[in-house]
Amino acid sequence: MKISRVAASALTLALTLGTVGCGQASNNANGKKITITLWYWNQSLSDQILAQVDKAFPNVHFVAEKIGGNFESKLIASLYAGDAPDITGINSADFVATMVKDHNQFVNLNQYPEVREAQKNYLGWKWNLASTPDHKYQVGIPIDTGPEVLYYNTQLFKKAGLPTDPAQVSEQMKTWSDYLAAGKQMKEKTGVPMVDDLTTIYQTALNQGKTNYFTPNMTPIYATNPVVKNAWDLVIQAHQEGLSANIAEGTTSWSAGLSHNGFASFIGASWEVPDLEQGDTRKGVWRVAAAPGGPSDNGGSFLGVTKDSKHPELAAKIVLWILDAQHQTEMYPSLGLYPSTPASFPHLNQPNAYFGGENINKYFAACDKQIKIAFQSPYDSTVNGYFTQQVSLIDSSNKNPEVAWKDAINESNSQMKRILD
Repeated sequence: MKISRVAASALTLALTLGTVGCGQASNNANGKKITITLWYWNQSLSDQILAQVDKAFPNVHFVAEKIGGNFESKLIASLYAGDAPDITGINSADFVATMVKDHNQFVNLNQYPEVREAQKNYLGWKWNLASTPDHKYQVGIPIDTGPEVLYYNTQLFKKAGLPTDPAQVSEQMKTWSDYLAAGKQMKEKTGVPMVDDLTTIYQTALNQGKTNYFTPNMTPIYATNPVVKNAWDLVIQAHQEGLSANIAEGTTSWSAGLSHNGFASFIGASWEVPDLEQGDTRKGVWRVAAAPGGPSDNGGSFLGVTKDSKHPELAAKIVLWILDAQHQTEMYPSLGLYPSTPASFPHLNQPNAYFGGENINKYFAACDKQIKIAFQSPYDSTVNGYFTQQVSLIDSSNKNPEVAWKDAINESNSQMKRILD
């Protein structure tokens, strides 16, 4: 099987890290039942729902294997060896883009009537992320999404003279200019930075664009794309006005910042609710509003059927069953996987005690319905790493923004020359 240079690099890493499980192909060894195998990672799917597959498909012996370590490298190694599972999880962003680029490793799900019929049940923009640019080849079915919202500390907003009602916050901070102006007021009135770090601003503004670092024909545009430059300029403005606490998410300092009023807000995806609840146990302090600048997505995965499957249509039917609207609705409360099926949204409308009784689903659903996703390339995370590294240096070391911009472009150019040439 031919794989891309990115895939080949991941393969090398997989073989370096360890061995890949063997004997994944379907067979009829278990009596008259057909064995269908699935690879997934921890908390990417509901174990309870997976345990019901055998009952829903009596002719199937379903084997779901939770893969630890570097999932993507192990998957690519198994594809290369011709020993991949029937069904596999495909993570978001550039990995699904890599799999779309190397779509010959997967079954084209568009060939099955059940899949074509089911397409209407999923968010169009999410569905298209696992399609080739001409939409003729479908690599995966969406598991979940990551709609982004504004999480804000009502105590600090009130102290700064800002509104605390979610609808009012959404209206007053509709644009990035509005948000940064509110941040300036926050800093003047309370001395508290408005946002956790500058990367939050850069990444969200970038995600809101229809184009990012590359065109669909893989032409690099990060040096000239207004979307990238706008995200960068917002970072510079926020930095110059001292609106960042320079606290990276996922650190112990971030949790401390949440619980000790170290910053007034952050923009994050739906799956960050558990992180917030664990980082700050105070109930009723935080609320959710629409993110400034418009809707955006950060996260969400897929299930695909590999070319190694001996029963691909049956595997596709199982995927559709696992990821139907009812099951996606069930997965959200326990795993925080926000559905890719709009029919699930109304069932998630309920008051959330942690957020002071607010129905936070209102803003997740509204965001998901309005997203117009940018093209995602297999190399986005590589380039994004260079840009966000420079953003972090501005935030932490006060690096000259002009020098940082040039460094981000030069480092990206150098790496892309090695990859694409």
